[in-house]
Amino acid sequence: MKKGVAFFLWSLLASVLLVGCGNTSSSEENSESGKAAGDFKLKKDVEFICPFSAGGGSDLYARMAADIIQKNEWCDQPIMVVNKTGGGGSVGDTYTFSKKGSSETITTYVSAQITSAMLNKTEVTYKDLTPICNLAMDEYLIGVNADSPYQTAEDLMKASKENPGSITVGGSGKGTEDELVTGMMNKYGDAQFEYVSYNSSSEVMSAMLGGHITAGIYNPNECLSQAEAGQVSLLAAFGPERVSILPEISTFTELGYPDIVFQQFRGIFGAPEMTEEAVTYWADVFKKVTEDNEWKEKYLDSNGLTSKYIAGKDFETFLDGEAEKYETIFKATGALE
Repeated sequence: MKKGVAFFLWSLLASVLLVGCGNTSSSEENSESGKAAGDFKLKKDVEFICPFSAGGGSDLYARMAADIIQKNEWCDQPIMVVNKTGGGGSVGDTYTFSKKGSSETITTYVSAQITSAMLNKTEVTYKDLTPICNLAMDEYLIGVNADSPYQTAEDLMKASKENPGSITVGGSGKGTEDELVTGMMNKYGDAQFEYVSYNSSSEVMSAMLGGHITAGIYNPNECLSQAEAGQVSLLAAFGPERVSILPEISTFTELGYPDIVFQQFRGIFGAPEMTEEAVTYWADVFKKVTEDNEWKEKYLDSNGLTSKYIAGKDFETFLDGEAEKYETIFKATGALE
């Protein structure tokens, strides 16, 4: 009897020990898994590349995002925004491409960097870098000098048809979204504008105010202060809906041009061959940015952008769709064979 009781007690103790050991093993595995997912660390200062000039749309969102990240201590290394301009974004893209495998090199990435590579046939395309996430959709407007004889979009379109090539439209770079929407006006509005390329939106504005070009293509943040000061007349918006901070400006769709519709995406890319851990790290950091009140109020709301966070495979699918759309438009306008 005693032997039976002893055997029973020993068996019970062994079972408890085995269960305990099993739980410890499972706990350790979960701990290691959490550690692998959450313990990624950057090794040095971060270079946040902006392929466009200081003061432009890409520079604005780079500096705003970097400031929010650092104030909230969401990144364990200092972030330096570095402008590497030229070639419609290709200079900055080439630099980012040269940092293969780096977790500490990220870049602003907008529609222009896809379109520019298409038209200019640059070696580095969006396929050669690492997509991380999209943050927002930006709007486009066409504006003229306040004393221009063309004070409506229809006046401008009519003038381009009556005097082919004499009505000039300035934009930031060759092959950028500015050239894309100008091509859309020519193709889908039966217009004949002459596109003039500049290095930045500030140069476009200076040229327009100086009377060197007839009109300019702008994001809201690139022309709002001049419009408010009475220097610029904004004629139409390219988005599917009116710009939130400029509700009085009609869209091309409302003006009878339903095919002239465009929004710019504003995203974040990394260097080639960035590890999955680094991509996840940065996607999480920038998701926090999109949820931050300062970002919403001082960047999105103040500049008329729409929040649109996309990451992972969804972002890759989105990019391919955008590239296909741009290619279709450029081929239709004759800019791309």
